[in-house]
Amino acid sequence: MNCEWVRQNITLYLYDELADDARHELEQHITRCKDCAAELGDQREFQVQMGALPVEEPSPSFLAAARMRLQEALETAEQKRAWYHRFAFDPTAWLRQVRFSPALASLLFLVGFAGGIGAMYSTMSKGQGHGVVSSTPQEASIGGITSIEKESGTDNVKVQYDKRLPESIQGSVSDPKVQDLLLYAAKSNENSGVRLNSVDALTSKADDPRVRETLTYALRYDSNPGVRLMALDGLGSYVKDDIRVRNAVLEALLNDSNLGVRSGALHALDPVRADSSVRMALQQLSKEDPSEYIRTESQRMLASMPSIY
Repeated sequence: MNCEWVRQNITLYLYDELADDARHELEQHITRCKDCAAELGDQREFQVQMGALPVEEPSPSFLAAARMRLQEALETAEQKRAWYHRFAFDPTAWLRQVRFSPALASLLFLVGFAGGIGAMYSTMSKGQGHGVVSSTPQEASIGGITSIEKESGTDNVKVQYDKRLPESIQGSVSDPKVQDLLLYAAKSNENSGVRLNSVDALTSKADDPRVRETLTYALRYDSNPGVRLMALDGLGSYVKDDIRVRNAVLEALLNDSNLGVRSGALHALDPVRADSSVRMALQQLSKEDPSEYIRTESQRMLASMPSIY
């Protein structure tokens, strides 16, 4: 054990966060090293001074937001891959670890250049025709979604989009080609009416994780409150079982600028009102929210829950 390690872990030692064996070794080092003993004394004095200050309690909204971010990060965190996996599948790490000779670098450049030319030629040759498409168009080739029409009483939608020339595709929302265009339109189109129609069509397929992710994105980030409301309507039945949906709805309740969206989010969270993050948000809103309706409904939801001691 060296001095650098000791100084990096003194704080953990002071707050009893070190494992027993590491704690024992640090204590043994302190008895032999005057500099580290002095560092420990300084940090212990600082800890005492900080402990004398009044503790500021964070607001319920801050705690709820922090809890949501932590839950979502834990849900989506990827396990660290083994070194051989990184070597095989992470070109960036591979390039950092290998020193290429000039000859090999030249060869890689030539191969990449030739591949780019071949890909460009292939793309150009495939794009000669136009009309009703028979395969899903690539996002990079779409100029924009111009209209989405839902056929009344059926599951069919007609999506018209610009490529080199206006093209359209018609079919069920379950059709992967149609669904890809709807997902693209919900996130990327500048026309709010097109986004609204796209989200409306997608709500019938919210059991699909890709669709749910797009509806969650629309609820969080779409600039049009009508689109956000439509997305909220499609997500409502998944608040209980999907933590990402619940977090997005809770964020809408706390932060959305539109009272209609916030009211819808409040009612969507009613089945999970006993969740700790939701309960904390309700406690704050019942006291501080500028909307009388939100305050009253929050109080009602809290009153329906058993007291927690």
